[in-house]
Amino acid sequence: MTASITALPAGVAAEVDGAAALVVGYLHAFPRHPQRGALVQPFGGAQTSVSETGVIGVPLYALVSVDWATEVTTIEPGGRTRTVFATGWPGTPQGTTWYLYPAEHHADLGIYVLDTEARYAASGRAAEVPARVRESVRSWGFGGDEGVPARVAVHNFAL
Repeated sequence: MTASITALPAGVAAEVDGAAALVVGYLHAFPRHPQRGALVQPFGGAQTSVSETGVIGVPLYALVSVDWATEVTTIEPGGRTRTVFATGWPGTPQGTTWYLYPAEHHADLGIYVLDTEARYAASGRAAEVPARVRESVRSWGFGGDEGVPARVAVHNFAL
């Protein structure tokens, strides 16, 4: 008989609000903030970072980017509807927003998700994004011409 081994979360060591944290993965959202419990893409080979730094039992975060757009639905002649996503409307968020958001690790499934228990807003704090995280996200094709920012807002203020 074999017993299952509970895997420790793996990620890249960081500092959030002056305390140790682990950035476990990345999530890109469109056209608005992702839902609680959304799946997070883990960083490959991150276990070495955890074992080297000894960061165990610290808060988990996911790097999130949101490409903003407004859903516009029109009714065509004949009653059919057509939906498009418009960008650049006055009074709406524009461009891409980057931030760290609390995440959870489900050891049984081996996945990371955005925190399912609470909703969070920006806390007014910012955190450095480790170079390894920026490189990974950029290698997946995200960040555009500007690249992944070196410093982002932290969404850890519970609503």
